[in-house]
Amino acid sequence: MDYQRLIDFVTGKSVNKYYQLYAQTQWYSADEMHAYQLEKLKKLLNHCYCNVPYYTKLMKDNGIIPKEIKDFGVLNSFPVLTKEIIKANYDKFIPINESQIKGIRTGQTGGTTGNILNKRNDANTRSSGWGSYRRFYDWMDISPSDKVLTYWGGHVISHGFKEKMVKSISNKLKNIVAFDAYDTNPKVLDMIAEHLKSGQIKLIRSYPQALYTLALRLKEKSDSFSIKAIMTTSEPIMPQHRKLFKEVFGCDTFDQYGCGEIGGIAYECAEHKGLHVTDERVYLETNDNNDLLITDLDNYVMPYIRYWNADQAVFSEQECSCGRKSRVIEKVLGRTCDYLIGINGQTLHWAYFWHLLFDTGIAIKHNFVKFQIIQKAPDYLVFRTVSDPIPEDEKEMLRKMIRDKMGEMKVDFILETDIENSSSGKYRPVINELI
Repeated sequence: MDYQRLIDFVTGKSVNKYYQLYAQTQWYSADEMHAYQLEKLKKLLNHCYCNVPYYTKLMKDNGIIPKEIKDFGVLNSFPVLTKEIIKANYDKFIPINESQIKGIRTGQTGGTTGNILNKRNDANTRSSGWGSYRRFYDWMDISPSDKVLTYWGGHVISHGFKEKMVKSISNKLKNIVAFDAYDTNPKVLDMIAEHLKSGQIKLIRSYPQALYTLALRLKEKSDSFSIKAIMTTSEPIMPQHRKLFKEVFGCDTFDQYGCGEIGGIAYECAEHKGLHVTDERVYLETNDNNDLLITDLDNYVMPYIRYWNADQAVFSEQECSCGRKSRVIEKVLGRTCDYLIGINGQTLHWAYFWHLLFDTGIAIKHNFVKFQIIQKAPDYLVFRTVSDPIPEDEKEMLRKMIRDKMGEMKVDFILETDIENSSSGKYRPVINELI
């Protein structure tokens, strides 16, 4: 059963409305989509001019008058937006009419940059993003009633019975069975295999590397399955991933792209020739270095105009043979983040450490700005932080939780004034020097 209308009613979102709209707009001509985007940009900039102090000053200083905007060339008058700019002017990004904006939420994001930002969005922004995601299900030939198995990391520490119940009910309504990619207990592998053997699972959603490791273990047991689709996110999907997934799970892989601040940016269709940009909700630019600049056309509570998220992308010069005229990202060059390998053979995705720091409250309590974990040797990690000093008892707690997953690792903490970017300009929260 499709519970989306019920979920929209309970949560105050309008995902179904956007899904119905985007099911039609996906077939727009390039000119029709350009006009659609421009109209949304004009409305966004008018809102910014009237209500967002940071942009009010910027637009007035640059002589930008919303009613005189004719084309996307106006964006050239806006400087590139970074997390540092937002953090330095945070209060000025808060709209003076925010009481009129429904469903405002605030949360932390660092993404693969490790640079922490308190992001904000509203019910309309989330509805648009999830509406595009629902359309992505159509591209994978997945229906809302199909059963989904998720295999990725969640919170390291549970925040109580209520949170568990909400998550359990949500998964039940969405027909999701969830497994923790951080838990490599052999019994979990057996449980996953049993679910897949039941024939009820139609879609697996996971990080590419986590699912690749799982698929190798299933292959060792000579297991193979037949599901409809694999959906990957957060990391580059490699040819060897797709090949193994096809062999073990008997289906094609569909990738998607977004970031913590702006979701639903691009999705892969059944032609598998790149990721279609969700032009209905974002306008993308690249500079000479292929740095991605993103304008979120939906977010009125924290407008992102020409936002640099530290990713790079290359666009295809060819239209996709599926018939859709949206721009196609041929390759996302960012999102590369190493795994750490425990002395016990356990592999941990960078997100484990992100959740570890926030679920324990350490990141908030000690004003974390950045963090980076470097694996120097099979049994040695260096934990770098730009933060207030961490007390010894909390360092020992972190060491214990890391050792519980990775074995008897030596973990040294270093307090830094800054943590440098890599040579590519990308900030990496996890570096494995053994790879």
